[in-house]
Amino acid sequence: MKCLIFLLLLLPIFSASAGWESVESPHFRVYYKEGTVDPVSILRISEEFYAELPQLTSRMPAGMIDIWVCDTQKEFQASVHAPIQDWAVGCAFPLSRRIVILNPKHIALAKLQLVQVLRHEIAHVLFGQCTRKTVREIPLWFIEGIAIYFAEEWVPSRHETLLKHIFSRSILPLHELERSFPRTQAGADLAYAESQDTVRWLVEVKGRDVLFSLIAELHAGSNFSTAFETVVGWDLATYDILWRESLTERYQWASLFSNSYVLWGGFGGLALIGYLVCWNRRRRHLNKLAQQENSIDPFFRF
Repeated sequence: MKCLIFLLLLLPIFSASAGWESVESPHFRVYYKEGTVDPVSILRISEEFYAELPQLTSRMPAGMIDIWVCDTQKEFQASVHAPIQDWAVGCAFPLSRRIVILNPKHIALAKLQLVQVLRHEIAHVLFGQCTRKTVREIPLWFIEGIAIYFAEEWVPSRHETLLKHIFSRSILPLHELERSFPRTQAGADLAYAESQDTVRWLVEVKGRDVLFSLIAELHAGSNFSTAFETVVGWDLATYDILWRESLTERYQWASLFSNSYVLWGGFGGLALIGYLVCWNRRRRHLNKLAQQENSIDPFFRF
């Protein structure tokens, strides 16, 4: 019976916007152009993720989340109605419960997966709805970091980006990522990598429940800095310092390479070890030849 009800909910209905069709599930409505995408798979992914976060969904007011799937970059830009980077493939509007994504074929070209894009944008909406009283003052690094964490994203390039900037000692302080991210893709990549790592480290040192306790404080109307210090035990400035210090501790081998003396000393040490190994092999070979020369050939024993 439940399956029948769900299938009935998936029956297409024409939306108010010309040329768009929509299908619904219990919590989501997908708008799409006929023949451009499989909306049922989008609903399935969305509902599965929604069910994973009852700690957030239980704090949300009832209502549908709209997902608009745009077939072209031009259509995507027009639907967002706001300045957005050319390389973006998804955008969330938490307070209006609206998500705009590019057609999955474009997402694949960006070397991303539909699942991770959907989960990320839905996480934004769920978090924004839970913290709608104070969401406008929450730092962007935390908003993005918690979306990445809940979406369980794994983007290897972010790890590489973080290591590169640890290597070059160019990690951005978190206070520089409070209201906006760099406009360039390289700068944004670093901002996302830092956001991911700082929330992940928070969970490592304080436990996963600290996130839900913090969300509960924000849901109740506490401002972010007060809620963070109350729940985590550090003010934001202290947390920023401790997190950046932890980077060199957690990535010691990367921090070693950031020191040119250690780097070239390491190369010199490797060269010396290589020389000693070769010299030892050559010495053993010469000793073996000498032993062979000193031994009597069996032919001459008679």
